[in-house]
Amino acid sequence: MNRQTLLQRYADGERDFCDLTLPQINLSHTTLTHSAFIQADLTEALFQQSELNNTSFNSAILDGANFEQANLSQSDLSMAELTRANLSYGVLNLASLMGAELSEGYLVMAKLLGCDLSGANLTGATLLGSSCMGANFAGADLSGANFSRAYLYEADLRDTLLEGAVFKGSLCNCRTQFPPDYDAIAAGAYLIAPGVDLQGTLLSGLYLATLNLAGANLSGADLQHTNLMGANLTEANLQDTNFSGANLSGANLTGARCDRACFDEANLCGATLADGTIHP
Repeated sequence: MNRQTLLQRYADGERDFCDLTLPQINLSHTTLTHSAFIQADLTEALFQQSELNNTSFNSAILDGANFEQANLSQSDLSMAELTRANLSYGVLNLASLMGAELSEGYLVMAKLLGCDLSGANLTGATLLGSSCMGANFAGADLSGANFSRAYLYEADLRDTLLEGAVFKGSLCNCRTQFPPDYDAIAAGAYLIAPGVDLQGTLLSGLYLATLNLAGANLSGADLQHTNLMGANLTEANLQDTNFSGANLSGANLTGARCDRACFDEANLCGATLADGTIHP
């Protein structure tokens, strides 16, 4: 079966494409929502920028497949073979990747909100800048995985294998769960919470909107072009902090120490300033 035939069958209402052998098929820029490719062989298939939400790839062979910028939200990829697959910039919110083989996979800037990756193999995978809020990694093998600058708020990493994993500049909160013997802060992760010490840290370009950093020490930190819209920075130490180009609209800086802080080209619309006045 080729691309044209499959798309015509989909247009005719067919949704069952299970057990097909379609290696290297090009299905990029297509809409195949609510379809089933269970146990299909889609080795090195192309799905870039395709709409695949609520689609089942359960136990499919997808080694080397390219899902860059594809929408896989609420899809089922549990037990799928995805070795060296490219899921970068994809949307996998609430998707199931339970028990999936994702070794050496690429998930750069992928959206994995509420995604179930329990028991998955992510050895050597790249999750640079990925959004993993509320994701479930429990029991997964994350050896050698790169989570640099990833968002791990409320993520569950209990019972994971973390040998050689990289968390440099990743963000976690008090509800992020790591194995009890693992020190994520020593591994380079930043705890985002009231009163934390983030002095001199590199937080430029990150999404920190609405977060509570009241009383935190951010002196000398680099927050250039960071989104802090609606953030709580009351009583924070912002001395020598660089907010150039940052979005601080609606943020609360009441009582913050702002000596020598740089706000060049920052958006302060509606922000409550250190002295309690509201910026126009």
